[in-house]
Order: sequence, then structure tokens, then C-alpha cells
Amino acid sequence: MRDERGDAMRRRPPWLLLLVWGATRGVLLLVATQTIPTGHGEAFRNDVTLYRHWSTILMEGEFPAGDEKWQYPPFAALPLLAPRLLPLGYHVAFFLLAALCDLVILLLLWWFSTSRRGGGRTGPWAWTLGAALLGPVLVSRYDLMVTLVAVLALTASANPAVRGPLIGLGLLVKAWPVALLAGLRRWRELMTASGLTLVVAVAGCGVAALTVPHALDFLTAQEKRGLQIESLAATPLALARALGWWDGYTTYRHGAMEAVGGGVGVATMLSLAATPVALALIGLWWLRAAPSPRSYYDAALTTVLFLVATSRVLSPQYLVWVIGIAAVILSVRRDRPGPTQRPAALLVMVAALLTGVMYPWMELDYSWTGALPGTLVLVLRNLVFLAAAVTSYVQLWRATRRPGRVRDEEHDVRAAVPAS
Repeated sequence: MRDERGDAMRRRPPWLLLLVWGATRGVLLLVATQTIPTGHGEAFRNDVTLYRHWSTILMEGEFPAGDEKWQYPPFAALPLLAPRLLPLGYHVAFFLLAALCDLVILLLLWWFSTSRRGGGRTGPWAWTLGAALLGPVLVSRYDLMVTLVAVLALTASANPAVRGPLIGLGLLVKAWPVALLAGLRRWRELMTASGLTLVVAVAGCGVAALTVPHALDFLTAQEKRGLQIESLAATPLALARALGWWDGYTTYRHGAMEAVGGGVGVATMLSLAATPVALALIGLWWLRAAPSPRSYYDAALTTVLFLVATSRVLSPQYLVWVIGIAAVILSVRRDRPGPTQRPAALLVMVAALLTGVMYPWMELDYSWTGALPGTLVLVLRNLVFLAAAVTSYVQLWRATRRPGRVRDEEHDVRAAVPAS
């Protein structure tokens, strides 16, 4: 009887959560549309204006050709075309659709947190407050749509036959959801999910390539990207410029501010080399870890953190992905005592706060002029993000050590303590 009453209470609509979500998103929408003027309106409109331009080309039956900013898989066309279905101006329609995806993510997290696999309300609150820390950039990029697919893949079902196609769909919109396969620790689950992911991705790309010109141009576009000044690899250069120790500069290319000058080539090579090293660490964990109900979710967070940390690009909207996965982590039931990803998730929220402070309010400092105040916030954000990635991996490793290894370590500790 008590359990039934508790279930009924958990299933009640989360009115306070929805009220806080509505208040925060209302403010973000008012700033994004400059109904509340902030002096940085173009920072929130520029990408949406670019989406509108691309959608015009897509409406003509082809993908953008020769555009260095177009670096996305073919199904990225869907969130760019969707605002044209509404009887509103493109910008307002895009902001409203982004807010709708935001709300669906929240409802998915609330549903998951109250399900048998869920374990509390921290996750929905982490999304409501953590994502809001990014500011209006949250609703002015199409990354919310991709994050929705990723959260759906993580929460909808534990069946790999369901997860695989959803991950494949996410891969067709933006590449990073493929990282969600990393936590599948049983061979049958891995083969089923990865096989279905591949089938959906190849089929989607094939249909797009056969029906729309330039659908696969994105495969070579990423290779031309340089080192974005906001990336972790460029952090020493950004700080050195602010201190007057580096005479390089930044230039706008491929849709981002890229570093130019001495040391950039070395930093780029280190970034490119760091990605396979990070994936090798995930592979080492995969071979040595004992699977648990939580490991799938935990590994997803670690892998995405690693991929973003080692990337040549770290745009503000990338934090949307990580916050979404961290919110899922905080919604998962703890099946046993032990290390969790909560410390890493907290660091992600701190990084989100610093990102919201940085962009666009201090963008001129770290992107263009190299002024010290904004650069210091950028450096701190990147250090916190790196700490989140390292902490996440350490906690993942500790939480999934094989029982025999844990018992051996405990035995060694007891043997080293003198008897009283």
C-alpha cells in the first residue's frame, strides 16, 4: 500500500519543476529574440540566420555546396527545415521549436527518473537549471534537437534493438551520438546495437546521396577545420596571447575563430593524437571492466567528455550534449554503493556556468583581442572541463572493477593494517 502511494506521488506532474523551467526558458527566449535587449543579439541570431540560408538551399533540392561552414550529416536538414512548417518568421519559429525540444528532454528525464530504472529527481533539475546556465545559446543552436535524440536513446529502452536505431538516427543528424555505443559491455548487446546503428546511418546517407546532390560533402569538410581558440588544445596559446607571450592571432574560418601563428601546428597535432589515446583508454576500460546496470550511462558521459575535450573545436553549444547526458546520469538508480559520476556531473554544471559567462558577453576578449579577463574565464572553463573528463574516467574505472580485483585490493589493505 505504501509503495503504491509512493508511486502515485512520484507520478504526479512536477509542477514546481515545470514552473522553474518555464520561467528560465521564458527569459532565454526573450533575450534570444532581443525582446529584452542585451546588446549581443547577433550572437543568438547569426547561426539561426545561417540555418535559414541553408534551409533555402535545401528547399531547392540540394545540400549547400562549397560552403566551408556546412559540416553536418544529411539529416541535419530536418531541424533546419522544420521552422518553415510554422506560420511564423524563421527565427522565432526556430527558437520555439528549440524550446519544445528542450521541454521534451525535461519530460523524458522526469519520466525516466520515476521509472524502475530511475532513482531520483536530481536529473530533471540538473537539466532545468544546468542547461539554463548556458544562456540563450541553448535555444539558438540546433544541438538541442540532437541532444533530444541522444537522451531518447539513453532513456527509452534498455533493449539494444531500440537503442541502436536511435543512435543511428542521432548519427545522421550530428556525429557525436555514436559515442553512446561505448557503454554496451556485453558482446551480443554491442553487436546488435552497433549493427543497427550502422544500418540506419548507412541507409540514411545512401538515400540522401541518391536523392539530393552534395549530401556526403560533410565527410571531407571536417578535415579542413583548424584549431578553434576555445578548444582545450588552444588554451595555452590563448593564455600566452593574453599575457603578451605569443604573437599569433585569430581569424574567422569554417564558422569559428581559429588560431593562427607559431605553435598552432603542434597544438593541432597534439589534439589529433589525443583523440585515439582517449578512445584507447575507453577500450582499456571496456576490456577490463565488469558490466553493471549503470555502466552504460556512465561510459556515455565519459566518452562524450573525452571526444569534446580532445576535439579541435569546443563551441559553447557542445555543452548542451554533455549536460543532457549528465542529467540522465543523475536520473539513474544507484544499484549499489560505490563511485558515481556525480562529481563529474557537478563539474559539467560549473563548466556550463563559466561558458554562459564567457559567451557572448566576453567573446571579444578571448576570440578577437586576447584581453586578459575573458581569456582567464576561458582558461578556467577549459580546466574545469578537463577535470570533469578525468574525474569521469576515474570514477568509471573504479565503479566497474571486477569483483575479484576489488577483493584482492581490500585483502591487501587489511593485510597491511597491524592487528590491534
